Amino acid sequence: MKVRSFGARVALLSTAALSVFATPALAQAAAEDDSTLGEIVVTANKREENLQKTPLAISAIPAAQLELRGLSEAKDLSAIAPNVSIVSATTNATAVVVSIRGIPSAADETQGYDSPIGMYLDGVFLARSSAASFEVADIERVEVLRGPQGTLFGRNTTGGAINFITKKPSHDASLKLRAGVGNFNAWNMRAVANTGDLGPVQISLGYNHRERHGIVDNLLQPSDALDPGAQKLDSFRVAANWDVTDNFSIYNVFDWTKIKMVPNASQLAEVGNGVLRPNVTLDGNSFAPVQPANIGGFLAQSSVSVPAGCSKAVTRAYQSSLCLGDYGPSVDKIWGNLLRMELSLPTITVRSSTSYRKWDNKIAMNTLDGLANVTAPLFSTSTLFNGMPSSLISFVLPASQAAFAPFIAATPVPSTTGVLFQADNNRGQHQFSQELEFVSSGEGPFQWVFGAYYFSEKGHELNHQKIGFVLDTNTAVFTPSSFGALAPMFQAANPARYRVVPTLADLAYTSWGNSFALYGQASYRPGGEDGRLGVTLGLRHTWDSKGVDRTQNGATPYSAAEYALNRGKATFAAPTGHLTLDYRASDEINLYARVAKGYRSGGFNLRQSTSLANNIGLRPFNEEKLWSYEIGAKTEFLNRIRLNVSLYHNVYSDQLAAIPIPITGGGSFGTQVVNAGKTVYNGVEVEGMFKLNDMLSIDGNFGYSDIKIKEFPGADITGVTRNIAALYRAGSYSPKYSANIAANLTIPVSDMTKVLGRVGYNYTSEFQMFPNQLTAPFSDTTKGDARGLLDAQLKIQGLGMEGVSLTVWGKNLTNKHYVVRSVDFGQLGMSTVIFGDPRTFGATLDLTF
Repeated sequence: MKVRSFGARVALLSTAALSVFATPALAQAAAEDDSTLGEIVVTANKREENLQKTPLAISAIPAAQLELRGLSEAKDLSAIAPNVSIVSATTNATAVVVSIRGIPSAADETQGYDSPIGMYLDGVFLARSSAASFEVADIERVEVLRGPQGTLFGRNTTGGAINFITKKPSHDASLKLRAGVGNFNAWNMRAVANTGDLGPVQISLGYNHRERHGIVDNLLQPSDALDPGAQKLDSFRVAANWDVTDNFSIYNVFDWTKIKMVPNASQLAEVGNGVLRPNVTLDGNSFAPVQPANIGGFLAQSSVSVPAGCSKAVTRAYQSSLCLGDYGPSVDKIWGNLLRMELSLPTITVRSSTSYRKWDNKIAMNTLDGLANVTAPLFSTSTLFNGMPSSLISFVLPASQAAFAPFIAATPVPSTTGVLFQADNNRGQHQFSQELEFVSSGEGPFQWVFGAYYFSEKGHELNHQKIGFVLDTNTAVFTPSSFGALAPMFQAANPARYRVVPTLADLAYTSWGNSFALYGQASYRPGGEDGRLGVTLGLRHTWDSKGVDRTQNGATPYSAAEYALNRGKATFAAPTGHLTLDYRASDEINLYARVAKGYRSGGFNLRQSTSLANNIGLRPFNEEKLWSYEIGAKTEFLNRIRLNVSLYHNVYSDQLAAIPIPITGGGSFGTQVVNAGKTVYNGVEVEGMFKLNDMLSIDGNFGYSDIKIKEFPGADITGVTRNIAALYRAGSYSPKYSANIAANLTIPVSDMTKVLGRVGYNYTSEFQMFPNQLTAPFSDTTKGDARGLLDAQLKIQGLGMEGVSLTVWGKNLTNKHYVVRSVDFGQLGMSTVIFGDPRTFGATLDLTF
């Protein structure tokens, strides 16, 4: 680990010395100045409501807690709420895999898939997690909605939704400045200015810069600023609110972000060893597993070398320094604009939201096999016998060419210097959305919301891949079927058993999609706001259409006939909604039961193989459906204890599953994604907060998710598709347990000064990333590690003068090493792992005028 900043070391020591003040705050509320629980306001139902009176599994993290803990983006929120897990991407800074209640967003970032987790910014749906970056925004709160949100949050929210809600410009003029430093030469600066009232207009402007050096030392890269994990971000935001009249306002916000990041280090963790993986028997049927290439034997071969000072070692143990080949940065550029107009009438509020967002991403050629460039024997049929004994060579040469045997024997096997796996990418997406909402006003017994929603997006990708396939020539070439009795002699004399077959492959496509929906939700509470019983019914109907033009998926661009098979268009539609009953047993206890249906749009598997010979083209898969059954209780006692509990049973059907397709005459298989999976999820969630007094509070959460895969297709050795659910490990990117516990302390020092302290611990159990045991030979190695992380913050507010505060912070204080992402390369014969951030710490100074 690199620690170059003396100030950062001081910050860590200060944090450790004062850590007695605090544990992580669990997703609900920051410590207050008094001894009672504060009210938390949420807008999950398109209107402001008390969290405890909202019959929905929702966690709300307010601004004070977000700021203290340094949470500003989706990738920061793992374990912030029960049964919520988030892991970062493999190659760019902004993408994440989000899992809620055991349902993960797609790890494959191609644009043929929609995410089952909805990501929102001020209620605007962000179709691609890679396009979700908004650090410059002044966040008011984050709402995490668990379970299907098929009515008000609409399409593709079978697992849940995360909504970042930003602060509007203030009526009071202000200036907030922030500067911070940390280890790994990290530093940041931020400014947010509010003009206050300029007549009926208020404007806020923000700018943010953040950077740090890499967290793993690439021994082949002299610049620490280009080591894996290095980041540099610049963003700005301008928001304006115009109160045109007393009941009509116009709000517009524009944001722009550029992030340059060197991907976190891929470390070679396990390789094939040449041992045959036997067929797997299930219910009397045999299934053939993938046979990985013998990369272990290849690396041990004396003719395979890496640069001086570098190692060919294979280990899953954390390495703070590695030799990595080409390892360039990923650059994301994101910008967007939201125009919101709102008319407030005595009985109804009419709201129009118009948004446009654009994302461009360029990823430099990166070596993702965890090695430096490898020099190794090159495979070609013309040099197959180079270096063999001339006596053997003469047996296979025609009599007229026998004289060449000594020359061939004296010629070495040619070599190549390259990689086992390398990729770059050039991709982008832009989207437009328009939503019109009609929301009832007042506090009568009947409340309702109606709306119409339109969404359109277009995207593209050009993904180049360089693959060094390792061929065992003793088992693939010099076989008894080809050389008869000479085969053992050729095998024994082979000067280079393992040789590299360089292969190039591209994935290139453009895609588009449109969506339209009508929705409505109505709540009735006899007796008005104070009535005990409430009934809420929500309905939505969504119509989706999608298309794709794929021009290449392999080594060469498609011919005209092949291109015709790789153009696709499909439409999907589904009704969704929910019925919720809630009963306020007392002022302190709110009980609810909810039945909901979720829907995830169909699409295209853009990595699917196609066959001109078999006339197998690019086929769409259909929509997925989920039925959710949930009961819950939200309680508060003595205005000091808050305890919320929910239990759920989800049935996910028509899930996506990849099955093989025989290619006539080729002796190989393509893959087709079909709707043939079924999974049952059962879980429990607990969130709580205990305010001991006006100085000390404890909060936490716990989530448990039990996942049972009921149906998953796979072909046996005869080509018959059968149910292989028993061979498919549950919990892809979804830990079974998650927990978070924290202590928060507020100590008044004077009328102007107080000290805020927090120490938190969050735990996530291990989880699978490649759960199909037939296609993933390294599924045990590629699991995400169980980990418990200790964080702490200490803030002195009112340091010397009003409006000045100093925060020292530390994350992963015990320097836990844990795998958060991985790749199982299957037949290529290797797997790599990516570790989470090591210990980080620093100090931040805030000035408010």
